[in-house]
Amino acid sequence: MTPARVPPVPAPAPVPHNGPLVTEDDIAAVTEALRSGWLATGPRTAALEAAFAERFHPLHACAVSSGTAGLTLALRGAGLGDTGATVAVPTYGCSALLDAVLAAGCTPLVVDVTERTLGIDPERLDPAHPLDAVIAVHTHGHPADLDALRPKTALLVEDCCQSLGGRDERGRPLGAIGDASVFSFYATKVIAAGEGGMLLQRDPAAREHVRGYQDPAAREVYAPRFNHRLSDPAAALALSQFRRLDDIAAHRRAVAARYTAALPPHVAPPPGLAPGQVPYRYCLRAAGRAQQQRWIGHLRAAGIAADPLIPARHLLHRQLGLEPREYPVAERVVDSTVSVPLFAALTGEQTDRVAEALTGLPD
Repeated sequence: MTPARVPPVPAPAPVPHNGPLVTEDDIAAVTEALRSGWLATGPRTAALEAAFAERFHPLHACAVSSGTAGLTLALRGAGLGDTGATVAVPTYGCSALLDAVLAAGCTPLVVDVTERTLGIDPERLDPAHPLDAVIAVHTHGHPADLDALRPKTALLVEDCCQSLGGRDERGRPLGAIGDASVFSFYATKVIAAGEGGMLLQRDPAAREHVRGYQDPAAREVYAPRFNHRLSDPAAALALSQFRRLDDIAAHRRAVAARYTAALPPHVAPPPGLAPGQVPYRYCLRAAGRAQQQRWIGHLRAAGIAADPLIPARHLLHRQLGLEPREYPVAERVVDSTVSVPLFAALTGEQTDRVAEALTGLPD
């Protein structure tokens, strides 16, 4: 008699690097927007702006089509559009930073970053020659050094696309410190509406200037305009998630704390991780490329999506053909970063699997 064959136990599904959390409340909010017949910018967009304005009082809120659009409009709203103004951006970041500066008709100045925050290194800016603008990116949720950057620029724009809900070391909400701030609702961000964003401005005149760029009906004299508006269904989804932002932030902090507790003695927690932040990424730093690749291989073998995030060729100074030796910190970071899953939809079981894999990281 042939013995019955026992089917193999299927391996658990890999833990992805990111994923959206869409609740029944989110679905109901979008469904209500669709059934209302209001598909363009409308009352839900206005409600989302009001919610941001209340949380970040006294800044003025303007919903936009993307974080990139928000950065472009922040520069144009301040009167820098098509002036060739010099705008500093960190080299370790998304190429959308360059896109936004160039779309505003300004000139990007690419600056190396600090080891701790991966934001612009203020020491690389000359206080004797203040810049027209600085885009201070709160990379991975780590606050940029805004107090050190403030005296070195006429316009300070906070890029909060990865830091919604976070605070700096003085307890100030990120996004409420600079002259303007920009948030993204892209599919992988802290709140995810697929696309979209929010621009906050301290100057009410700048806000009205931006409205003129968004609204074709505002043209008294012809000038090129771009849509840059947010649809009501997208606003409904963003607003539904924004209402539970504190819960999303608490979940991210709890996951990061679980990971840190699981690290073996030879692995340091992410530099710059502090209690007030909302961790957007959980990025370890290996001793170099060889160890980085060993760690990534170990994690992937355990079914964990591990990623170096930014390859060297995507650093902004390399995108512009600038000399890599002038950007030593960013060049080191890309060869040492190991990012592991951290997102709102991460389950307890998935978190435990990542933590277990982290415990076994090799030397």
